[in-house]
Order: sequence, then C-alpha cells, then structure tokens
Amino acid sequence: MLALAILLPGCESSGVSHTVQIAERPTWAAGDFWTYRGRRPTGPYTITRKVLREGLFEKRPAYEIEAGDAHYWYTRQLGYLARTNGGRTTRLATPPEDWQWPLQVGKSWSATVTWTDHGEKEREFVLTSVWTVEGYETVKTPAGTFKAFKVSRREIESGASEEFWYSPAVKGWVKLRGTHTADGDYEEELTASSVR
Repeated sequence: MLALAILLPGCESSGVSHTVQIAERPTWAAGDFWTYRGRRPTGPYTITRKVLREGLFEKRPAYEIEAGDAHYWYTRQLGYLARTNGGRTTRLATPPEDWQWPLQVGKSWSATVTWTDHGEKEREFVLTSVWTVEGYETVKTPAGTFKAFKVSRREIESGASEEFWYSPAVKGWVKLRGTHTADGDYEEELTASSVR
C-alpha cells in the first residue's frame, strides 16, 4: 500500500498547507520476498526473507518467514514473535514487539518484552525498547531508490539500537542497521524484492 498524502490546513494568514506522509499497515502474501546484501564483523552475506504462509503461531495469527536455515514468525503488525529451527522454537518474544501503525514522522511508542532463548541453556531477559519514526527519506539501494520511513528502536537496558527504513512501495524494509544487538552489529540493503 502506498504512503498516503494527507493535506492538512495550514496557517490561514499565510495560506501555507503542509503535507504529512502516512504508511498504513501492509499485508503480506505467500511468495513475497526481499533479498538483502549485508555486512557483519565476520564478513559479507546475502539473505532472502520469503513469506511462506499466513497461519497461527501459538494461537496468534502470524506470517511464517523463511530466512536461510531459520524460520521467523511475525505478527500481522510486523512484530517479531519467534524464531524456529527444525520445528523447534529457539527464540520467543512475549508479548511480540509490534509496530504501531500507521507510521507518521514524530510518532513514538515503547514496548516491554520478555525474550526467551532456548539453547543448551534456557535464558530469559526482559527488555524495554523505545521506537521513534524519525523521518521520511529518499534511500538509494541496489534494488532502486525508495521513499522510506526511518524508524529507530533503542533498548534501554542493553544500549542496543536498530534502524529500519520502511518503504510502502515494497511493503518492507529497504535498509536496516543494528548496533550492539543480540546477534551483533549488522547493516543490510535491499537488492531485490517481489510483493503482491
């Protein structure tokens, strides 16, 4: 769904009007995919995230996404819900960290989530993140040039931060960047996509 331009009445004395960009919640479909070129301290990589289906994860409507060897589950609000490997849940977010739609520059929200990692030893930690829609920018990527909402996510306890550039034209992220995240530092940019 393309960003909607809404004309707001400006100051009557100057006759100026302001345009506000808004992004409504997208709907994903089986077969939608986004391919990214990324960098981590360990080196470059390429990853494709593909929507396999819309279904239920622990009784919650969600999208199942294939990304390399792992499958991820996202809510309809594109909130991170879980990661699974071989049918086994390896990371779970309770409640899921939902995006708050519609997006509009200046909007912010917070979320407190219990993260559970199921590895050799189960670990559980509670983190509060603050989200802010910082801007509406033109972003150049190998897949093309897009108008995108820059959304930042900062964890209060850990100091980790992530930045997402969400483009309504591709119903997803055209650029991502993370610092001090649980999975390390990274940067990704879109190289190809197909959405319905």
